[in-house]
Amino acid sequence: MRTRVDERGMSLIEVLVATAVMALAVIIALTVYDAARKTFKKGENATEQQETVRIAYDRLTADLRMLGYNANPDGNATRPDEKLEVGLDHAIIFRGDFDVEDPAKVNDVEGAFAGGAFDVVSTGNDEVVGYVLSKPDPATGNPTGGDTITFDADVNDSPRDGTVATVTINKVVLNPTNPPYDLYKISLNNDTATCCNNAFIVRTKVAENVRNLTFQYFNPSSTAPLPVPGALETAAAKATRASITKFNVSLIGMTKDPDMNYNDTADAAAQRYRKFELRGDVVPRNMKMVGRQDLAADTVPPTKPATPSLIPGHCGGLIVTWAANPSSDGVAQYKVNYGTTAGSSDGSKGGASSPYFLDGLTTGTLYYVSIQAQDGAGNASIRSNEANATVTNTNTPTAPGSPGASAGTNFVRLNWTATTTNTASVPAGDPIAPAIRDLKGYRVYRGDTSAVVASGTPYADETVVSGAVPPWDDTAVVNCHTYHYKMTAVDACGTASAATGNFTGASTTSTQPMAPTNVQAFVAGPGKATVSWTAVTKDTSGNGIFINAYDVYRSPVMLKTDTSPPVFGASPIATVVGALTYPDVGVPSMAPLQTVYYMVKAKDECVNYSDPSSTAQLSCAFTGTVAITAPTDGAVIAGVTPVTVTISGGTDIYTGAVITYTHSVSGLTRTFTATGVGPTWQDTGWLATPAGAYTITATVANAAGCTSTVSISVNAGSSVGCCLSMFPTTNTIASCAGGSAKCKEVSYRIGNDRCLTAVSILAMTVSWVDYANTHPRWVNAQFNGVNMAAAGSWTATYTGATNEVGLVTKTGGFAAPTPQVPYMSPMTTVNATTVTYIFTQFMDDKVGSTRYQNVIGTNQYQFTLLDSAGTPSGITTTCNMPSLTVN
Repeated sequence: MRTRVDERGMSLIEVLVATAVMALAVIIALTVYDAARKTFKKGENATEQQETVRIAYDRLTADLRMLGYNANPDGNATRPDEKLEVGLDHAIIFRGDFDVEDPAKVNDVEGAFAGGAFDVVSTGNDEVVGYVLSKPDPATGNPTGGDTITFDADVNDSPRDGTVATVTINKVVLNPTNPPYDLYKISLNNDTATCCNNAFIVRTKVAENVRNLTFQYFNPSSTAPLPVPGALETAAAKATRASITKFNVSLIGMTKDPDMNYNDTADAAAQRYRKFELRGDVVPRNMKMVGRQDLAADTVPPTKPATPSLIPGHCGGLIVTWAANPSSDGVAQYKVNYGTTAGSSDGSKGGASSPYFLDGLTTGTLYYVSIQAQDGAGNASIRSNEANATVTNTNTPTAPGSPGASAGTNFVRLNWTATTTNTASVPAGDPIAPAIRDLKGYRVYRGDTSAVVASGTPYADETVVSGAVPPWDDTAVVNCHTYHYKMTAVDACGTASAATGNFTGASTTSTQPMAPTNVQAFVAGPGKATVSWTAVTKDTSGNGIFINAYDVYRSPVMLKTDTSPPVFGASPIATVVGALTYPDVGVPSMAPLQTVYYMVKAKDECVNYSDPSSTAQLSCAFTGTVAITAPTDGAVIAGVTPVTVTISGGTDIYTGAVITYTHSVSGLTRTFTATGVGPTWQDTGWLATPAGAYTITATVANAAGCTSTVSISVNAGSSVGCCLSMFPTTNTIASCAGGSAKCKEVSYRIGNDRCLTAVSILAMTVSWVDYANTHPRWVNAQFNGVNMAAAGSWTATYTGATNEVGLVTKTGGFAAPTPQVPYMSPMTTVNATTVTYIFTQFMDDKVGSTRYQNVIGTNQYQFTLLDSAGTPSGITTTCNMPSLTVN
């Protein structure tokens, strides 16, 4: 018999050894995986950093190579615009004809110099571009920075007139010692009305996580960099800038995350961040090139105009006169320049001819005025010598003529002959004197007797009765009450004419007022009560009326247990005029189980009485007046509407407020209880749905358990304005979601900072122009990485061969989970929502040194607001986001 040793099991020692070997292998594998993961993360960081720098560097240098192109196409040496406007160590501003290849703008003269044998095109404000660094605000992502760049350029008039304005660019960093920074491309606004405030500067973010941006400048003979030419508008600085022919550009990016295994001891500010630098020379071939003037063009400007004469006397303006230029100058128009400092213009008015009324000035201020002549070829003369004068107001309007009033239903119509003249020919030099140039409007004075005076605070002033054309309707009138009126005409400085004579008017109606509502009665002490009610503002036909008188009735003493309706006498206990409360000091003595009731009627003076109000039992003590201060009575609202309740004039201790919302069809839709002593309570969570008319009622209780109530009516709509904004709000870039230079996934961020509640997508439309000629096809969209709808559920069309236009739509809602944007204010990098569009092909491409970027021109969303439970409300909002350039 043989023993089968080869079939025995493993011993315990063998099992332990095998387990140890396996554990060691697992540890080694995990170590290798962790090292690989860290290496991948480093590589991803580095790749993102390098691609960002490459894209930004290509864009910057491509623009810089266009510097000076077509900037002075007719070779006019007197033109004040420079090709290089600003040259700093870490910022640059220059101009070039960047629209030359844009088929929509290639023939846009952009305020160019017209005339001659051929057209010439100059650079517009949007072609004055620059590259600067800014520090991103950690909370908003918006650009910040304590430095400014200032330069002068002819950018405040269209067509250009040779007069420079000072442009200031703020929120930039000129000493980059605290990275990271954002790189911005800036340009100026073609809307010259915005010159030269913050709206004049257009900012487009090009790259994030930038360590440094550096420029060096060379002329043809320099081997070492020139001293920085700067932005000073001195002759020496301009000469240095004009001599430059070569630029050395360095752009250094840094990784988004630090690498603790990396130590750059030479860069203390970014010691643990890896960097990637692109540096090279750029030689703009147009920098030293100047156009030749058209030999057939009229290049001779008109002669210097004569010194103007200034005639003060009108509010807010000066009459400007000057001798015309010789007819041989061919002057097409004159321009009036004005300012409050000698030799400097704050503004100008074109198309003028002598005499000219220069309005819009400040009365009491000294102004300096000069004249420029411009011929039909666009040549502008040098400015005339300046004249100066202080704006004064020395004239008085003539009183309105033939005043009168006629009766309307619920209004009095005032009529008169419009004031067109002053009382005298002042100022005497005004060629149209005594015609009035500065009429503001009229003041109306109203009283109940013929003793009405035209002084003090008017019943209606020139901001209400504005302009020069009558009539004007007085609607705050008690029907059939006779009102006495006087009027004056008023100029823009507040100088009033003599008053008209007294004239009278009364409105009429045969329709009775609506009955007063919300009648309440409170004990105010022994034998005293306070009765209050809500004003009557409509008649029984629904027309708006003004009621100033109310009759108050009190019942005899009754048992509280008596179920029969109270009986009121034929005559009221009081008529209240001009108030909505009545202090009853004649309340009869009553036993504990007894009470009285009150009733109120509204009346006009025709006399039309309202029906009786509901009755109010005198039952408890309450002081103070309850009011709903927001929204206002009769307001049109939509969406989440905060409601504020206040109490004033009381001495009680108040324990809280209850606010109810009653829909005209659906009934009670919400009850909100607010605790606390007040005097203010607020409900910020009412979503006004369904749409329609609501009665909002607020009831305030005091410590004794007595309550006072007030109600208003509002009308709720079914749509609100756009709740969403871009984040940052100035963003115009759809960035590559994966950080690649060629993007199949592009992203941008939005936030809901106005709707006060979350919103859910109902429909969406996206369109783009395929400038890159890659023919991308739509796949899907994502909200914070979650697919919005499956592929194929979008309706897509693609039209055109060159610059193909893609259009996709999605209607009828989205499958769960429905994409939502929560309400968050303020928006931050943490709570903003990332929207990603996914395509089959890259959304940009590079051919040679030129990068072609697709533009997403339509980003339209339709949302519904969600209630507090997340249920769709039926209230919608439509948002159109700005066009986005893929980068």
